Amino acid sequence: MKGEYVLPFYADLPGMPEHERRAIFGLMVGNEGKTRLGVYHTYTQAGFDPDKDMLQANVLPPQLAGQFVPWWDPKSKLASAPQWRATAFIGGGGLVVDWDMKTNIEGLYAAGAQTAGGGGHAGAASTGRYAGRKAADYAKTATEQVIDRKQVDEEKVRVYAPVGRKGDIGWKELQAGICRIMQDYCGEYKGEKTLELGLWWLNSIRESEAERTYVRNPHELARFLECMVRMTVGEIIMHASLARRASSRFLDFKRLDYPQMDPPEWQKFVTIRLENGEVKEGELPFEYWLKPPYASTYKENYDQYCGL
Repeated sequence: MKGEYVLPFYADLPGMPEHERRAIFGLMVGNEGKTRLGVYHTYTQAGFDPDKDMLQANVLPPQLAGQFVPWWDPKSKLASAPQWRATAFIGGGGLVVDWDMKTNIEGLYAAGAQTAGGGGHAGAASTGRYAGRKAADYAKTATEQVIDRKQVDEEKVRVYAPVGRKGDIGWKELQAGICRIMQDYCGEYKGEKTLELGLWWLNSIRESEAERTYVRNPHELARFLECMVRMTVGEIIMHASLARRASSRFLDFKRLDYPQMDPPEWQKFVTIRLENGEVKEGELPFEYWLKPPYASTYKENYDQYCGL
């Protein structure tokens, strides 16, 4: 034993003596108020067999006195989960922009917490006003684009697909499933295997449960579409977590398979983008906005890009 943790953890029920296995899954799980329906009934109906199948343990990071400790630590008492907004944006990441707050997509500008490293009201207010001014300047000179009717028709089919569908899953169940995957496979402590399993499960939900979700009114349609966006954001978070093969104290990012905190070679931004259906990894140096093709000082860049 090296004393190293490799997630996910499993309860080896088949490897236990029969009387212990029956006591755990049959007596304890089968008779407690919350676990009888939520675990025992659901798992049994789905075909789970404690005589043959191992039971995966959740890995939510319990919180103790404001600090995260592993769930297997005997001091842990309360369970919590990472917040998506903080993980995807603010301190965790965001869209890369240039000095005009422009992204790499023509005509798309970003501001505030949606940008890499951006956060706080002051930053949101100032960058929002500035990005709006730059976007307005761009709109004045942009050529009128021809609407791609085929793209519009395909998007309408996607958006209205659940309407009238005779499904058996509501949007709340869909959302709960997506959250559970993020909690179990992209929690406080990450690893390559769990992240890849998480991507597999999100894709499974997209192809199965999402296709069985029904909506009964415009409100539920909006909630369903939000779930689909959250699923995409979850995939982005997992791909970005896979791309950073190092732990970071500043980012509060913990990879069990890469435990070294902030090694010199990872003092950089890690970028990902979708290109022809494939996720591409990249990198940017710290303070890339002061490196070519930009000027080396803030004043020079301010005079060139920010002056009225």
